[in-house]
Amino acid sequence: MPADIFSNMKIEKLSQKNTDQISDTEVSEDKVRSNRLGWTHPVGSLTAQMNLEKPGDGISLKSGNTSNSILGICLPQQALAMNDGWVRGNDATGIYAMNDARQLQTSGLWRLQSTWCPTKDIENSLTAELILSSETLREKSDGSLAVQCVLQARTAQTGRWCTDSFHWEPETLRTCAYWSKSSSQTVNVRCFAFQLPEFKHTLAVFTRSDEIHHTVMTSTPAKESHAPDAYKYVLKSYFFPTIIEKGVLHRGRIVAVLGPSLTEKDWCTAAANAFAHQPPLLQ
Repeated sequence: MPADIFSNMKIEKLSQKNTDQISDTEVSEDKVRSNRLGWTHPVGSLTAQMNLEKPGDGISLKSGNTSNSILGICLPQQALAMNDGWVRGNDATGIYAMNDARQLQTSGLWRLQSTWCPTKDIENSLTAELILSSETLREKSDGSLAVQCVLQARTAQTGRWCTDSFHWEPETLRTCAYWSKSSSQTVNVRCFAFQLPEFKHTLAVFTRSDEIHHTVMTSTPAKESHAPDAYKYVLKSYFFPTIIEKGVLHRGRIVAVLGPSLTEKDWCTAAANAFAHQPPLLQ
């Protein structure tokens, strides 16, 4: 897959009227230690790490004895080959081939951006975006791919941005399964917000209805957590149709934002609003 498929993908900065809640400064490359296949980025008491040779791990967020992972691409390890990878500034790009019956050619662009970070606690905030692209070498193939986030959290709550307003669902989610399938023709944004146990922050994951197929979330009591009320949440967001054709490129994106606690979650509304008003990746 050619490298230039990632051109014209940069998320636009917010208009001035929205900058009260989200920063419009660039991520400082001085804080990001990178090599050819990944980077390490300190965020307050956290350390964020990315290794292109392990796309399934996505971005790891480590704090003390707690480790979470976000934006990992679920690819079959036994049939996975990494064709190329590079890091440029705050972007890490990996190109992968699946040498199995599906014959998928998949690319992931993991990008750090501060344009989505809440300004109230910018030094302890992080925004990461994954732009996922895929096509098949077969005449027809199963194109479905999942992006996974595995988190230890006390609670999870979902919200949705639609028709210029944001609404939180009234109940928090713990030991349950959550299934969300996109069917509306109007672009809306789904938010999954997790209250992390070892520091007073929230990790929110955002998807767009015009780019995602469906989402599944499950949770179980965390067995190895230092927080007794923590749960292990697994959020899987599925992209692309189950039947795709050769020569057709499919593309989708997912955004994760680390920000202040749920008691100060107005930034989730601002991030969902900004994400909803981005132009489609494929036009």
